Amino acid sequence: MDQWESLTQIEGKRRFSELIRTYHHLGGHHMQVNSISKEVLREAQKHPDQYPTLMVRIAGYSAYFVDLSKALQDHIISRTEHHL
Repeated sequence: MDQWESLTQIEGKRRFSELIRTYHHLGGHHMQVNSISKEVLREAQKHPDQYPTLMVRIAGYSAYFVDLSKALQDHIISRTEHHL
């Protein structure tokens, strides 16, 4: 265990790994993962000049978050956080 990594983080990684394995085992073929908190995305909405290189995945391609419409940004934020 890395000295900076908590047991909670290790357990979260294990659960995430199992989620991906199960998804593919059940026939899933496509998964998009953004590993950024909704708080950071909300800050990028409020202060886009401070986040010019923030990238997110959208339907198979990557895009700069601050270049997206407010509606699409809100959609990405709404699907961002899931707790395992």
